[in-house]
Amino acid sequence: MPCLRSLAWLGLMSFAWGGLAASAGCGPVTYLSRVTFGSTGDITELRATNAPKMAPYEWTAATEYHRRAMELAGYARFHDANNFAKNAQKNAANAKKVRDRRNKNNELPIYDPADKGIFITKDGAVKRRSSLEFDNEKPPGLDNEKPPMTRDDDAAKGLGKGGK
Repeated sequence: MPCLRSLAWLGLMSFAWGGLAASAGCGPVTYLSRVTFGSTGDITELRATNAPKMAPYEWTAATEYHRRAMELAGYARFHDANNFAKNAQKNAANAKKVRDRRNKNNELPIYDPADKGIFITKDGAVKRRSSLEFDNEKPPGLDNEKPPMTRDDDAAKGLGKGGK
């Protein structure tokens, strides 16, 4: 009977150690799925579709969270790396939404108050006015232009017919 107990004990211990080893591997496995296959692909897609210009704040947050996740994984801090990767994925999703909305509505990414051709709509979108709507400037010299000189103007200046 003692032999049977030792075998049962050995089986229980090997099961416990196996479970412990499997749970220790969850951090890197989750990291691989979130960072290597998740946020890296999202960021690559955003880079290819002009998101750095159309959603600069969300793009920056996603790339910085992604960079920090990879850095922490380099120190084997997989729990923290996974949290940063999760934030990177959230910001990448937000960047996709903002990019799509701005592309759909033909919006500009940033409002510049110095540019008179840009305005903010009631919905909060930044748009550019047509040049016909805001460009009321006349070409330089039109208002100051004098008519060509006539014979009377020449005589008034004393040039006469001969020119001198």
